[in-house]
Amino acid sequence: MKKVFISSFFVFGTLLSTSNAYALCDGCVVAAVQAASTAITGGIVALGGKLEVSLQLINTNIANVGTKVSDSVIQSGNAQRELAIEIQRKGETERIERQTQMPVDPCANSGSNYIAQAVSGAGNTASSYRRGGSASLNSTVLSRALSTDPIPPIEVTRRQTHAIHSEKYCNAMEVRLGYAGCSNSSMPDGDASIDSVTIGAGLPGKDPELTFSKDQEEAGRAFARLSVDPHPPVSITKAEANTEQGKLYIAMQKVYQANMSAAEKPQFDTLASRVPFAGSKKLIDEIKKSDAAAQYFAATASKQAKSTGLMSLAELQDFEAGRRFRNPYWVIAMAAEADPTKLLREQVLMQAFVNEMLYQQYRKQEQMDIRLGLILASLTRSEMRPQIEAQLARTHSTNAR
Repeated sequence: MKKVFISSFFVFGTLLSTSNAYALCDGCVVAAVQAASTAITGGIVALGGKLEVSLQLINTNIANVGTKVSDSVIQSGNAQRELAIEIQRKGETERIERQTQMPVDPCANSGSNYIAQAVSGAGNTASSYRRGGSASLNSTVLSRALSTDPIPPIEVTRRQTHAIHSEKYCNAMEVRLGYAGCSNSSMPDGDASIDSVTIGAGLPGKDPELTFSKDQEEAGRAFARLSVDPHPPVSITKAEANTEQGKLYIAMQKVYQANMSAAEKPQFDTLASRVPFAGSKKLIDEIKKSDAAAQYFAATASKQAKSTGLMSLAELQDFEAGRRFRNPYWVIAMAAEADPTKLLREQVLMQAFVNEMLYQQYRKQEQMDIRLGLILASLTRSEMRPQIEAQLARTHSTNAR
């Protein structure tokens, strides 16, 4: 295009150098100028088209770059937001875990490391409640009534019963009436109320307790004696025991004793399960290592467990049952850590409630066993006592001859 333009300009200049040229080449000049103009216009148009294409390409590239940058920014923002959410979720989970964490022993799983020791201790204690057993008593008169001394006549055992009651267990009415030997008691009717075996002797309206003090344990033993067999068959002398009638009396006495042993066993087991066992101090120390467990212990533990740092088998079982369904910290932990499927979560919570109900049923069954034992004792007395008394009379008459 540039060459065409120069050539045309040269020709045009040559033609203008002479007047003859003007005359002769007017048409040629016009044609040349038109041709140059056309060439220049075409070149400009072509150049404009190329520039337009280039600008469009640049615009497209800029748009693509902007889109990519925008996408990158969005992705980066989403990633940062998801990371922040995950960090927050983990932080919340860790916070809940810190609040609800329970040590491996006994709260995270169970108190199984202590259950065996507690059961064994309760069994030994229950066995020690048998007449002449090793269980110590602060009350001299109750200790004498439950000792291996010969069983006195019924009048003497009744006087023992009165002495036991007036020593510690007079009620408000008896004090008001001025009964001999009576004074205000913190455990009124402790020897005559089943509460002494189940929730602990004390004033009416007291809170239930599952770990008994020494005085409460004695009140439970006094109730067991009075409710099952307050006046057992008397002991006979050596001379009487060597007679044939005496031997028959002893045989009948043992049958009576066997039935009474079955009757008193539920009470002994229930009472022994409320007496602290040796390893319970370490158990409570383990419980207090967890804030959540310590808070639940502080809210539910008996006065004895809090003051002495000792716990009974019954209270340990109650803690194991209650630390789940009755413990809000466990509910929080399950809600945070359980499978997100609502049905599965509900099944877990429902099962915890079922376990609680089963434990409550177990508690009621304890009392039912005690009442069945009392029925057995009453039937034994009514059926066998007349025969034993008759045999005793024959024994005495035979020895008197």
